[in-house]
Amino acid sequence: MAYTIEKGKKFIPADSGCFQYIGRIDSDDPKRPVMIWPGSYIDVDFTGTYAAVVLKNINFQEDTHFAVIVDGVMKKIFLPTDRQDNLYVAAEGLEDKQHTLRILKTLAAHNYLEFTGIVVDENASVTNPDHKYDMKLEVYGDSVSAGEVTEALYYEGQCDPADHRNKLDNSHFSYALSLARKLNAEVHDTAQGGIALLDGTGYFCSDQLTGMESCWDKLEYTPYADRKQWDFSKWIADAVIIAIGQNDANPEPERIRTPEYRRMWKDHYIKFLRGLMEKYPEAKFVLILTVLGHDRTWDDALEEITQEVNSDRVSHFMFRRNGNATNGHPRATEQEEMAGELYNYFKGTLGF
Repeated sequence: MAYTIEKGKKFIPADSGCFQYIGRIDSDDPKRPVMIWPGSYIDVDFTGTYAAVVLKNINFQEDTHFAVIVDGVMKKIFLPTDRQDNLYVAAEGLEDKQHTLRILKTLAAHNYLEFTGIVVDENASVTNPDHKYDMKLEVYGDSVSAGEVTEALYYEGQCDPADHRNKLDNSHFSYALSLARKLNAEVHDTAQGGIALLDGTGYFCSDQLTGMESCWDKLEYTPYADRKQWDFSKWIADAVIIAIGQNDANPEPERIRTPEYRRMWKDHYIKFLRGLMEKYPEAKFVLILTVLGHDRTWDDALEEITQEVNSDRVSHFMFRRNGNATNGHPRATEQEEMAGELYNYFKGTLGF
């Protein structure tokens, strides 16, 4: 154990029943649940003046971090690479009353977070908020859906800052989590930067390009560690957004214009879509690309897929500035723009 608990404080373990877990979280060991996908979070209410989080950072890259949100105020904490349990102060010197704490996984496969519990004042009360959500929303996507480079403020409409290297990523500001907050939805943000649909395409894991077709049904999914299947019976979505196609032009951008490759890509997409439709037999599915610059032919392919599937459960949505807003990752403001348009679509057209 690489930390000590001060006198006058107490430890609340992960399996105490005081925590509400949201996301595809590995709970096989309830004493050490693992946060894997971006936008996963843990909520807890506590009284007193102090709270700290105890977790292990299982890093696959440098410059990894997570965030704590205390009473609505966020603090991002950068993590060491020692792969030991460490204590991170979330807040201190608080007014002695009830507070809210959210522990947020800000990144995708840059790291996993193994949570062991929190430390609070010795006389504090700690309770599970047990928030009641109105629906369950799942998003399958890439770096935009994961919230990468969202914190590059004043870079709206511009390419990404040089050497940002994960530091400006934050899933909290993704359209996926923003939309979930607007809809009061429990969200699974099944998103990974650089990912395309097919293995051997896109940018995820450059030395062994891995596509969503190899990750969508996984709990632990990075090829740089042991992989584990996700049990879909644990959680049934009411609505699913699929935002795949942005990275699929790599490494041969013109292939999608050839009839043979286009047919093959659409067939794989339809197989992926139908697999999800079987897992979630009542859910509605929305196929999108985002405001990040891309070739319109990918939007056309999604429209073709929607028409071929021909189901009242599947629709194709395009943003007002679809593919035209920016050549860099959408910033928090641009993500919020997308979330607002999707919210109107979900409430108005889909009836949520």
